[in-house]
Amino acid sequence: MTRPGAAVLPLLLLLATPAAALEPAEVVDAFEGAGGRITTFRPSHAKGVCAAGEFTPTAEGTRLSVAPTFAGAPVPATIRFGVAGATPRASDVARTTRSLAIRFETAAGDQWDMANISAPIFGARTPEMLVAGLRARRAGPNGQPADPAAVAAFVAANPQSTRQAAWLGQRMPPASFATTPYWGVNAFRFQGRDGEVRHARWVFEPAAGEQRLTEADAARLGPDFLAAELRARVAQAPVAFDMVLQFPAAGDDVTDPTVAWPADRPRATVGRLVVTAVEPGPGGACDPISFLQLDQEPGVAFSDDPVLQGRAAPYAEALSRRTTPR
Repeated sequence: MTRPGAAVLPLLLLLATPAAALEPAEVVDAFEGAGGRITTFRPSHAKGVCAAGEFTPTAEGTRLSVAPTFAGAPVPATIRFGVAGATPRASDVARTTRSLAIRFETAAGDQWDMANISAPIFGARTPEMLVAGLRARRAGPNGQPADPAAVAAFVAANPQSTRQAAWLGQRMPPASFATTPYWGVNAFRFQGRDGEVRHARWVFEPAAGEQRLTEADAARLGPDFLAAELRARVAQAPVAFDMVLQFPAAGDDVTDPTVAWPADRPRATVGRLVVTAVEPGPGGACDPISFLQLDQEPGVAFSDDPVLQGRAAPYAEALSRRTTPR
């Protein structure tokens, strides 16, 4: 059984290519080149707040997966909400992703970590594309901005990389961590009680409904309100999200996270996540968690999506840089 301590970056934001193509250090170097030296904070979604709660599967979830998390009993959850960026000073009103990272752990010790983002698509088709994009955005000498020509050349060669930013740019930011959907943009394999294996993606849909800021709200609230708003909200009543699986139709690509599947694809609500407590300040139980472990097979397993493959080594490299003085 795999245990924590092997990784640090959110699942969707640090990926490895096969060893012959990129060494783990090269992947992490690309993040440092674009976002700065990794020290105390995570290099992706560095700004965040830890929370706690539980996940209760539905009967449909138990039918669709034999994973321990869907066995039937409520499962404790360690939760982290975050704001995109390599700095804990990232703006809460920026048109960037928010994140929902979760660790489920059953009474028997079975773990499932996931990291979800507030957009239905990822910014890279392959690990190679991700690293190339980071390298194109490498900061210049003495903290100068990245070379615009290098960024433009990368975008021209990789138009898929613009889809997430375009989606975000068409929408105002979330009004709360509690009022945005969070997508797991990669496909996984779910083995049901009937023995059938089904590809699926998921989304955590807010029970409070989707709510976004207005321009006036953004100006009034400023760049640092989300954590305090969540604390106040949960102090009044638990915050809930429904976990919904979406299944592909013939022709839908299960290996390309830069393309969202059409909204009319079959769906099933498989559980409810309830947030019951939020840390009063920075830090908490989520800080040392990698949000990498997937100890749920055969009920839930990776698909052949390349961004889900070969990631353990660079996660370990990033953790070492964050926790070991250099």
